[in-house]
Amino acid sequence: MLGLMAMFLQAAPGSADPPPLATGHTAPCPPDADGDIVVCGRQGRDEAYRLRPLPERYVEDQRLRLKLPGDATVSPHADQGRLGDLQAKVTLKIPF
Repeated sequence: MLGLMAMFLQAAPGSADPPPLATGHTAPCPPDADGDIVVCGRQGRDEAYRLRPLPERYVEDQRLRLKLPGDATVSPHADQGRLGDLQAKVTLKIPF
């Protein structure tokens, strides 16, 4: 087992070319003319087409909320209990 692990840890002889990137390109980041270190990254092929979550200002609150007189609200909801069962709850909010 140890011999097998040592075989995998050995560096393979070969050229010093960088490994191919996930997009299939073999060229690294373009070098800087002054010799400075350049750090760059590329997104995966499908990453540009992935849908992102909406910002919070566009997300609607899907909970049922009933308005009561005096700016109070009542909203029913279900939460998971200690034993995994659902518990029906009602939240009453009264501003003061």
